[in-house]
Amino acid sequence: MSDDTIPKDLGRRLGDLSDLPEALRKQIMAVKLDDLEQKIIVTLKDRFDGIANLDELMVGLYRDHQHITEDRRKLANKLYRMQQAGLIESVPKRKGVYKLKESVVAA
Repeated sequence: MSDDTIPKDLGRRLGDLSDLPEALRKQIMAVKLDDLEQKIIVTLKDRFDGIANLDELMVGLYRDHQHITEDRRKLANKLYRMQQAGLIESVPKRKGVYKLKESVVAA
């Protein structure tokens, strides 16, 4: 199979997994969060009631986890990838503002 026949969204076609049993979700690699993703979710949930802009997140990550964002662009890219994975969503008409998806808030 050549690279051009592999779907570009391979691995992201799972959709919302909140209906799956916890035992199954733990085994799915796409569900596993890296350390920074976990910190972002915790900071959004606990400090900002699920919604924050990039500056607030940078400050919150430091205050909650002593995480220093060396490059603002890398954090923005991480948030974009989290959005593509369905963990967060951007707020319409508000550049750089993100909120947790309802399925993540309930978890």
